[in-house]
Amino acid sequence: MRNNVFNSFAAAATNTAKSYLPMQDLRKMYGEVRAHEILLQCMYVVTIEDIYGIGAGIPWFTDQSLSYLVTEADLSLGSADAESFHVGALPASYLTQKTADEMDMTFIETSTGAIFKSFRACYDLAFNKDGTVNVPKDYCFKLSIGLINHKKPNDPPAVTRSWIVSVKSGRSETSAVGRSEVVKQAITFQKIRPLIFER
Repeated sequence: MRNNVFNSFAAAATNTAKSYLPMQDLRKMYGEVRAHEILLQCMYVVTIEDIYGIGAGIPWFTDQSLSYLVTEADLSLGSADAESFHVGALPASYLTQKTADEMDMTFIETSTGAIFKSFRACYDLAFNKDGTVNVPKDYCFKLSIGLINHKKPNDPPAVTRSWIVSVKSGRSETSAVGRSEVVKQAITFQKIRPLIFER
């Protein structure tokens, strides 16, 4: 047993010494890595679509140029729930289900308050004055985000994700010292059907 332990340490040390690559191999690897084109954070497109016809007069449905006022957006690649158990003294986990989650976007507000009006209109579609809540078809819409290759801007987005969402919360910050700062609206969208538009 003792010999086996010492042999394993010796093998690990030998493997570590061999893991360092000669300079010519590193140069070749650098060339291969550099050959990959990259995506830039600032090259993206957002679309908000009224696929259920919930509100013809809501600004961000009728005026697609409002989508270009998105300064920041979360692009969720997927999420899942997991459960854990123990095998002896060791913990192990496994996935149980795909889950919906939230996504945040920051909009620059217009002088007419188009973003605020859009949020409030969608928010009011979900909740009635008598305290009841409508079914999702009455307040949900389609939200898509795509990452564009800046070297091929006319090609379809390299990465595109779409969801059926509803508005969940919104807020803006005001400040007496922010005399030259634009007003930004932070909107949180709740994914209602996260799998329906996956591709």
